[in-house]
Amino acid sequence: MSNNTTVYLFPHILKCAGLSVRDFLLNQAPASSSAIIYSKPEQAPWLDPVRHVPQASRDEIRLLFGHRLPRTALKGFDGRVVREIGLLREPVSFYVSLYNFLQTKPRRHRVEGVSFERWYPTNKHNRISRFYFKQYFGLSSLGIRWMSQRQRFEFLLRHFETFWFVGDYRHCEAVMAAITQDVGWAFQTLPHENAAPIKAFRIEDVSAALRRRILEDNALDLAIYETWAGRKWGDNPALERGQGLNRRRTWQ
Repeated sequence: MSNNTTVYLFPHILKCAGLSVRDFLLNQAPASSSAIIYSKPEQAPWLDPVRHVPQASRDEIRLLFGHRLPRTALKGFDGRVVREIGLLREPVSFYVSLYNFLQTKPRRHRVEGVSFERWYPTNKHNRISRFYFKQYFGLSSLGIRWMSQRQRFEFLLRHFETFWFVGDYRHCEAVMAAITQDVGWAFQTLPHENAAPIKAFRIEDVSAALRRRILEDNALDLAIYETWAGRKWGDNPALERGQGLNRRRTWQ
């Protein structure tokens, strides 16, 4: 029988302070109290946790975290309070951060000598919302493509309304402070993970024309960010922001 303690589901969205959370869990949190889910083998039992994760193990868990955390994991915690966490990032800031991360190992990521202006067009659009759809909510690529941007916005709206926290990634430390206080883990600050090289490309270095293009290409992620970034633990997101999104099916 599950106990009555809260369990947190915290998907690690790209470039949203997740490495700092991961390092805290690996080095400071009790191993039996968290599940770190990055690989497909780590993900597999949480797709059907009632059958594949022992009850005793589930009773110990207080936080699940990682790129491959599936929302189906919540089925393993019947009778407990489940709190979901969503972090977001503004699109221009996101792509600049991702570019700088790739530049830490440019040969491995095939970006050596490639400028931001040349690199950006090689990317898929709306990568943050796409990550939620595919990795957390388990939608297929085809299923996503059959939805308009407005339908995708409304899908996330329905789910985010039930989340314990949704907000800008820069609130990550405050989120972890609240979680650790609840679960009883010692916490002072997250380990600082700065993946950018010393001479990093800056948001200020993005031309006005390219900035406009990024925001237009990523209209869904921008609408989600502007709707939810300031919500945090509240319940009053700016829902009117999604009204202008395309209502036709889209590949992007």
